[in-house]
Amino acid sequence: MSITVFLAICILGCDFLLYVLFQWIYGEKHRKHARRAAARAKKRRSLSSKDGEPPRVVPFPERSMHYRTGYF
Repeated sequence: MSITVFLAICILGCDFLLYVLFQWIYGEKHRKHARRAAARAKKRRSLSSKDGEPPRVVPFPERSMHYRTGYF
């Protein structure tokens, strides 16, 4: 009986440590990403309400091969 309780406590402790590890590794990234996405959406809303210049086409560089690595 006592060995069963001890093993149950050990397994629950390992599960808790895994949970803490995953929160530590992945928890902050999602929060920062959500904050960044909210800031982008807020900026987009504020820009769309202003009368800015119309979108334009970005010109293609004349010597594009020069900018590629390995083709000098």
